[in-house]
Parts: sequence; structure tokens; C-alpha cells
Amino acid sequence: MRRSVAFARRSPSLLGIAVLALAACESSPVRPPEECPPPAAPAVVALPPGPYDPLYAAAAAEFGVPAALLRAIAHVETREQMVRGVEELGGRPAAFGVMALRGEALRQGAAAAGVSVRDAQDRAAANVRAAAALLAGWAASAGIDRSALDAWSAVVGRYSGITLAAGRRAYVAEVMAAAGAPGGPRAALGAGDCTKNPPPVEPPPALSPDYVGALFRPSPNFDERRAGAAGIPRMVIIHTCEGAYTGCWSWLDSPESEVSAHYVVREDGGEISQLVREASRAWHIGATYDCALNARAECDLNGVQSNHFTIGVEHAGYASQATWPAAQLAASARLVCDITRRQGIPRDGQHIVAHGQLQPYNRTDPGPNWPWARYLGMIQRECGELVADDDAAQDDTAWVRVSASAAWTASTDAAGYYGGGYRWATSGAGADDPLVLSFRLDEPARRTVDVRWTAGENRSPAAAFVVVGAAADTLGRVTVDQRGGGGEWRTLGSWTFPAGWSRVLVSRVGPAGVVVVADAARIR
Repeated sequence: MRRSVAFARRSPSLLGIAVLALAACESSPVRPPEECPPPAAPAVVALPPGPYDPLYAAAAAEFGVPAALLRAIAHVETREQMVRGVEELGGRPAAFGVMALRGEALRQGAAAAGVSVRDAQDRAAANVRAAAALLAGWAASAGIDRSALDAWSAVVGRYSGITLAAGRRAYVAEVMAAAGAPGGPRAALGAGDCTKNPPPVEPPPALSPDYVGALFRPSPNFDERRAGAAGIPRMVIIHTCEGAYTGCWSWLDSPESEVSAHYVVREDGGEISQLVREASRAWHIGATYDCALNARAECDLNGVQSNHFTIGVEHAGYASQATWPAAQLAASARLVCDITRRQGIPRDGQHIVAHGQLQPYNRTDPGPNWPWARYLGMIQRECGELVADDDAAQDDTAWVRVSASAAWTASTDAAGYYGGGYRWATSGAGADDPLVLSFRLDEPARRTVDVRWTAGENRSPAAAFVVVGAAADTLGRVTVDQRGGGGEWRTLGSWTFPAGWSRVLVSRVGPAGVVVVADAARIR
């Protein structure tokens, strides 16, 4: 798919053109080398022994590339995971293996190492050898002193594939810090690099980030949102970069890429880049919206290009990776909580969604191992909420839980449900098996309890919700008419809860012939 189609690109705005003009300054010799301040130095990474250390050592001996350099590149690119990438950012080939080999570099490295492209993609030893052979060939062409680790900086920059000067500098510094280059990241940049690529100019206050914790790295790849309700941010889309952090924001900042996102979150959560203001339309999803892919939520947006009403958050990493760093998830949760709070976006699975969910025909990110229940729970807790869903698969069970008898039937027939569906049961005079939504508080607090249901003509006019504290004492009993008022949060009341596990019971006690619905409870 062409990038212009995949991300619904338009020509850069006037502000984007101004940003391009600023970026052009990076290639101008604006000051002599002695006046250049040293670049920001990433902390030296003390890497513990890893499973691929013997492969780095063997490839180093075979091809004359420092083992520390091979491992540093693997750490920066994949956190030393064997990945099988897919395309995420238009124009960037998929990355493979612990060394994240891509495109022509993959083919050249495999040929130089005498292995097949398939083996270089799938086998760790072949992947490391292909990367080492590629680096060795480039080092020979450059005529560097291979015994000096810091002399490899230009080769490392070439390996990055990053064309944006600031991004290439940052990548080299990060790799050299992980490799322990003598003299640190400054020496790793190479002679004259500061003159050719002076440090980026601080953005003026008008271009400060929307999220206080972010670094603003303005991308030229954006335009205006659609006028009216269809241009108001209503959802946050979660992406994976299919690559490392620096390469991700650098590509999204490059005019040649014709793609962007609003934010990128680094692997360790220690840095977040904002590339596009939230008021503007970033180019991060190619799909037009179809509410059938999203539990029939926001169906008035059907047919609207999804960039108009979404905020895109990229995460350094790969959809194929088995786990996600806790620090990255925590940083992302803080960011998304802030976005939803400022933009008035509901914190649920219909408004914080996967790229692959809305564009399933050619995207899978953030992948099958993204911990959705835990992640949504983290966002909610950051914003002072706990949400217990009727579906245990939607709950972070360290904080919220559900229990129900077989009398409660799962359904998605009625619109307006929270999470993956709702449950219903017939009421009766002797029904003593309520559905129980439990939540944990670490200390006593006064909290407000909201609940949801799906409405219908067959619903109970007096469905009872019973609020029970951790000491098993009944704090309140509230009846609601479930024939109306469905599909949104309804407040039961506020109570002082003790520490521990408290509960909201959805009772089945009532007249025969009607249905009681349990969907979710929110504690805030």
C-alpha cells in the first residue's frame, strides 16, 4: 500500500513548511567545532550477561567487529529479542532478528555472511553473523581503525538507516554508550560531526508540548483535522513502531516518510517525544472508521478517515515481542491518562484502541501480547479510577474482579456496553446469586460508585445494586430503572470505604418476567 493512501497524507501545512526550514539548519556549519556544546549524553548502560553473548563473540572473531558493539546495537534495536517484524511506519521495511536487519541491509548482510535471507531472518546465529558481516564490509570501505571502538561511530550511524541528522546523532550516542566507547558519546560522534550537524534549536514557547513530560520534536507531516464533531479527538490509537525509539521518531519527523504520530514512548519509559500537536491531524492510520470493528461505538463516525478524530501513540518495540517493559507501560499510561483527561476521552476499550483493531486488513500492532487489561487498568488508576467489568478477561485482577453464577448469560446483543459485552439474568423472588464486581483499595477513602447497563423494554424497572464494604457491611442499596439510561455511567452515590476488597452486587431479586443487566462498575 502506498504511504499516501495508508496514512491519508496531505501536503504539509504552513507550519510544517516552517519546521522544514528549521530542520534545514541542521546541515549548515553555523559554528566552529570548538564552540559546539557536547550532545546530551545517555547514561552508560551496564548490560548483564545475555543469551546471545556467545553469538556476538563468535561473530566478532570471524568478522573483526567488536562483540561489545554487536551487543550494543542489539540492545538498542530490539532489547536483544528475536523479532519478526511487520510494516508499521510506511516506507520502512520490516525488521528481523536480534539485530533488526531490514530491507537491503538484510539482503547484503546475508550475502556477505554466506547465509540465506530466510536464515538471517529466523535464526539468531545467522542474524548476528549477517549484521557483523555487513558492519565489517562498511568498516573496510571507510578504512577505520577497527581496534578503536569509538572509530566505529560512522559505521553505526550508517547501520541505523536514519537520515535525520539529529536522530542519527542520538542513535550513535545511545549505541556507543551501551558499548562503553572510550570518551563516551561525545567521542563516538566522530570528528566534525558537530559542525555539520549542530544541536537542534530549542522550539519556541508556542511549540511547547501538550504533554508536560514530552520532548517536542516537531514533524512536518500533519495537517488540519476535519471541521465539526468528526474532527474532535475521541479516541487514542495504540501503535508499535516496529523498531527502536530513535529510529521511530526520526522517521516520523522526516519529510520523506510522509507519516507521523502525535507521540512516541521509549522502551524504558524514560523519554516521550511529541511530534504533532494534538489539535492537528497526524498521519498514523490509513483506515476509515467502521464501528463494527469497535463494538458499535461511535457509529456516527462511520466513513470518516480515522486520523481526523484520533490521537496516535507509538511505542518503541515490535508487535511480535513476547513481553512489554513495565516502565514503558507505566509511562504510556501516564501519557494516555493525561490525554484522555484533557480531551474528555472515555478510558475504556472502545476509546483506547489498537491500530490493528481499526485497520485489520494490514496491521496487527500492538500485537497479541500487549497486556490490554493491565494497561487500561493502569491508565484508569493514573486518573484516579478503578473499573470492574463483567468479563474477567477485561479486568486487571490485582485490583478488580468479577464473580457470577451460571444464571448470568454473557451477551453483546444490545449496543452501549462497556468492555467486551455485558451479562443478563432473569429476576425472581428467591434469586440469591448476585453478580459481584469487586475492587481493592489500599487505604480507606471516600469514593463515588458509578455503574452501567444496557437498556431495553424487557429490563427491570427496579434493578437493585448493593454496595458492600471490605468488612462485609452494607453501605448502600440503590434501585435503578434499566428500561432506560443505558450505555453510559450512572452514579449510585458516594461512601467511605475501608481498605481491602469492597463489592458492588447486582441483585437478581425482583419480580419474575424481567431481566437484570450487569455491565461494569467504576470507583472514582
